[in-house]
Amino acid sequence: MKKLCNLFLISALGLVFFSSCENKGDISISHSETHDLYKFTARYPERFTKEVQQYLDEELENESDFSFENARLDADMVLDNKMAFYIRMYPGSLKIEMDKTKNSYENYARMKKMGEGLGKILKDENQ
Repeated sequence: MKKLCNLFLISALGLVFFSSCENKGDISISHSETHDLYKFTARYPERFTKEVQQYLDEELENESDFSFENARLDADMVLDNKMAFYIRMYPGSLKIEMDKTKNSYENYARMKKMGEGLGKILKDENQ
């Protein structure tokens, strides 16, 4: 009986572990917005990470030597153009939050356009 309970427990733990593993083809994209906050989150196959990082470099046009490529971030950032935002970026995962009250309308519009464009690129790449 004890062996049967152990076998059941090991099977249940294995099932939980494997069901929590990321499906390598799934993409999840979310945009949300309030009066003060713009938020973009994306989960995608890790193989798209380099493309996502290159897209961020192109669209956010930071004039310093900083690059999003090969970066893992969990930080509040302020770019040369005074765009301020929080970013958490790891292979297969991106989260950006922008306080609209701390940014110009132009920077907010650029960030929103970047989020929408990135969503389209990820969906197209996954097809």
